[in-house]
Amino acid sequence: MMKKLLFSTLSLFLLVFMLPMVSSADEPIPLYLNGERLEPEVPPRLVQDTTMVPVRIIAEALGADVEWNQDEQQVTITVDQTKIWLWIGKLDAVVNASSYKLDQVPPMNDAGNTLVPVRFVAENLGLMVKWDNENRAVHMISEQPEPEQPVTEPDQPESPSEEHPAEPGMEPGAPQVPGGTPAPDPIENPGEEVQLPRIESIQLNNEQLVIQGTDELRANHFSLVNPHRIVIDLPNTVLGEQMAANMVNNTGELYVDHPMIEKIRYSLYSDKPYTVRVVIDLNSKASYKLVDQNEWNQVVMNFQPFIYNVVIDPGHGAKDPGAGSVVGKTEKEFNLSMSLKVKQLLDAEPLIQPLLTRNDDTFLELDERAAFANSQNADVFVSIHGNSFRPETRGTETFYYKADSRELADIVHKHVLEATGFPDRGVKKSRFRVITVTSMPATLLEIGFLSNEIEAPQMFEEEFQQRVAEAIVNGIKEYLGV
Repeated sequence: MMKKLLFSTLSLFLLVFMLPMVSSADEPIPLYLNGERLEPEVPPRLVQDTTMVPVRIIAEALGADVEWNQDEQQVTITVDQTKIWLWIGKLDAVVNASSYKLDQVPPMNDAGNTLVPVRFVAENLGLMVKWDNENRAVHMISEQPEPEQPVTEPDQPESPSEEHPAEPGMEPGAPQVPGGTPAPDPIENPGEEVQLPRIESIQLNNEQLVIQGTDELRANHFSLVNPHRIVIDLPNTVLGEQMAANMVNNTGELYVDHPMIEKIRYSLYSDKPYTVRVVIDLNSKASYKLVDQNEWNQVVMNFQPFIYNVVIDPGHGAKDPGAGSVVGKTEKEFNLSMSLKVKQLLDAEPLIQPLLTRNDDTFLELDERAAFANSQNADVFVSIHGNSFRPETRGTETFYYKADSRELADIVHKHVLEATGFPDRGVKKSRFRVITVTSMPATLLEIGFLSNEIEAPQMFEEEFQQRVAEAIVNGIKEYLGV
């Protein structure tokens, strides 16, 4: 009996020290898929800053097939055309035909469950993974959001913890805040019955909005997208008589002649507390800020066009020529020539600041290209390439990796495909380094095949390059809504 007890204790001791070191924050990590909490048999946990989750719960949530090879200590995950191979205790991983190294922590066994790094598996299955530091939770988000989800989200609200009620003039039905909570309908103006500051006027002077009240005003503000607008809430206020009289169906509208603004709307939105809401409907995204000023009965907001940083990345360069072509020129030459034309066209766009990762025959590592885009707080990243394969292979194809890049890839591909006239090889997901580690929506374009005797000669023609450059610019503009 003592031998058995000693053996069990020794086995447990060895097992503990054979497992990867667990951080002091080793506690159950909530796991969500599209907002719904998953309940695995073994809770996810943090190991050396890597969130490890039971592979079975991901498989069940996504409808994946999971196979276990006991001899090889190997787990295989299959969803549609994607197959992932992982091994217990090894940092090696294979996705389809590509090999990878996991960052720090290999898959492990825990009470008969195989734990895998959630980010690596989920992102290779087409999910976005976000870490909620405040609640110490992991959120997995599918590429196609549920249709019931609101299409508008707050953009850096002044008070992120507050839920913002819906703006006046939303479509019929229960208005929704970005978090999905029904908001009250607008109410009639109480007029003189409530002794609160009254909003007497809303005026637009060039790039400055002035809200005039009868007493001290304070304001909360946030922005929304799809479509772009700025929302200003004025708590503990009501509307002046004239402004209330101009409302139709509890909403007043001010039409303005301004290139950035379509119209301005207002309403007495709530009576708990009384709140006047002002909505600025924008023609495109804008930068704005409240102005500190001495007039205590005014709210003044300055705004100006939002300038988008767009990084264009000519692939390869210098010692890295890229693919050769059947016309004797190299891919790096094609990439740079195309990119310079794209930048020249973008230079003429007042709302876009184009930036090149290289503007001459210079070599940059892949991570240097991505780091440049990240350091510039870029809004869009487009990497331009020429393709190469068998002599008979033809066509235009476009790649993305992160879920938030799919729309960009689809739009630019549509324009480029029409401009090239080459066969459509589609929009595909791939782990190209420059579109994996960039923090903004990113896409990689393979314009055509330099190894094909039909496409290669066209790709080095000035007229062709100019036409495709215009298509890339049109795609970027459509995506940004400028």
